[in-house]
Amino acid sequence: MNDKRKTVFISYSWDGPEHQEWVLNLAKDLMEKFGVNVILDQFELSAGKDLTYFMESSIEKADKVLVILTPNYKQKAESRKSGVGYETSMITQEIFESPISRVKFIPILRVGSLNDSTPKFLKSKLYHEMNDYSSYISKLYELSRIIYDKSLVEKPKLGKIPDFSTNQSDPVIDIANAVLSEESLNQEINSILNSFEGAKLYQFQVQFLNTQLKEKAELYNSSTSIPFTFGTNNRDSSIVQALGYSVSFYWGLKYSNTAENSILTVRYWKGYLNLNDNFYFPGEEPKRIKEIKYSLDMNYEKTVLWRSGDAKMLTNEIIQEAFLFIIDSIKKEKSKTFRS
Repeated sequence: MNDKRKTVFISYSWDGPEHQEWVLNLAKDLMEKFGVNVILDQFELSAGKDLTYFMESSIEKADKVLVILTPNYKQKAESRKSGVGYETSMITQEIFESPISRVKFIPILRVGSLNDSTPKFLKSKLYHEMNDYSSYISKLYELSRIIYDKSLVEKPKLGKIPDFSTNQSDPVIDIANAVLSEESLNQEINSILNSFEGAKLYQFQVQFLNTQLKEKAELYNSSTSIPFTFGTNNRDSSIVQALGYSVSFYWGLKYSNTAENSILTVRYWKGYLNLNDNFYFPGEEPKRIKEIKYSLDMNYEKTVLWRSGDAKMLTNEIIQEAFLFIIDSIKKEKSKTFRS
């Protein structure tokens, strides 16, 4: 990435505690994981501070301005209400005065559709989509590249000028070029995975895995009468379980500067697991039903995923599979006593 640290200002509307927390977490992730200096009202403002001066100076000094699009943001921007309305006046003026080649304002679709959430002054700008929590990690990585003025897709090198003296296309040449192009893309993905970037992507996916496992277990525990639980040693393993069925997750990054040889092992069990020790009373040992080992990978669109043989899974799909295994197993167990 660019050696020069970027400064970013986040413009958003206060839509409620959940939205404010999402924006705060976005700011923290950009700062801690990608070295971006983030200017955010939640960090800077307190009683007695001048709000107008804060907004003016922040937009002026920022290399990029992230505009978090929601229906409420659009309504406030177009009606010039509150702080969003004042920021809109400054942003509109700077867009008007800036050369077309300068990319300073980055609309981020957080909630709703483009029509619902995009104010008129941003209609002509391409947006960055972050309204799907399951793809947050990969979208965060893409956003960091945009902030540092790195293209999401590397522009290929120019090929040779064709010989127009013949009108016929040679299929051998076409196939050879296609193979070489795909080989180049594979080499590019391998270079990402086998680098410090790859190690960071692996760590992000593991962090996302555990965050989602915990949130899902809490959601299912509060929304049903089935006592789902989540546990982790915060080092290399986590467990979700309920009513005698468990799924365990073991991860390991062999080297700190590459995702090569990194593994995520998912095991499905009948029985309860002890997270911190392997002692079980006789007859209470859990029985392993199946095991899947995944390695970190990316598809040709550079979406981060997990590969096991020919199978490819997103992190949220692995999580869903785990909880579906538990609930399907519970259903089969309980239905044995049901009337047909």
